[in-house]
Amino acid sequence: MRILPGVLKELLKHVPTVLFEVVEWKVLMLELPKLSRRLMQKEGFEELFTKQCEYLKTFDIELTTKKTNSTNPSSPQDFANKALGLYFAQLFSSHGLFLDLGPNHLDMKDQKLFFQPNGLWTKFHSDFSQGLQKIYDGFFLEQEELFHEGLLVCGLTSKNWSNEDRLALANLFKSHFGPSLTEDMTFDLETFKSSFFKIANFMLEKKVVISTDFLYLGIALVTLYSSLEKTKASVNVKEIYRSMRSQLNS
Repeated sequence: MRILPGVLKELLKHVPTVLFEVVEWKVLMLELPKLSRRLMQKEGFEELFTKQCEYLKTFDIELTTKKTNSTNPSSPQDFANKALGLYFAQLFSSHGLFLDLGPNHLDMKDQKLFFQPNGLWTKFHSDFSQGLQKIYDGFFLEQEELFHEGLLVCGLTSKNWSNEDRLALANLFKSHFGPSLTEDMTFDLETFKSSFFKIANFMLEKKVVISTDFLYLGIALVTLYSSLEKTKASVNVKEIYRSMRSQLNS
């Protein structure tokens, strides 16, 4: 880990250590230098920035290369709604996603979110991406079979597992979403880390070897939570997700 740039080391501090134990170590050792090059040398940044800039305009989110400096937006509620919308929208982008959604990269002006990404980006493998979309659709659109199918496609569960084990992991994931189906949510980073730890620890016990995509997802979520936690806003997560999906479908 000593070869990693400071910003990446700082982010990884917040990702539960057990998660590194369920990622194939040889693959991880190939991926981390790649992320370092993207951060330090802006490898692949310009191409993704151009594509993502056009894609995110649909959601009234503007990418910028100018430094954002608003850590206390005039409307914390609007800021939180937009930041969460940015996270959801990127999950459905075919181009890739910028991972660092921390408060230093986000600013809110005139109902528009400005996002200044750094070079920390990835593109999920197609199976993981499709599975993740099924998980979110299954949960927020309340389609139970689709939710379980998503876990399977992502490689987070196995057909060889007992129904009891598959249900146990599914319930851990549902608890990770909190009460977002039935009520507004506030976001707490420590609660997130505790929930993420339980999921990773369960997969470790089941000897599941997952792709590095799950680690990158953890980075995106940690930085998102750090932004949302600062707002102290109570967010209707289900409504924001469904609105994003409606925009994509239209």
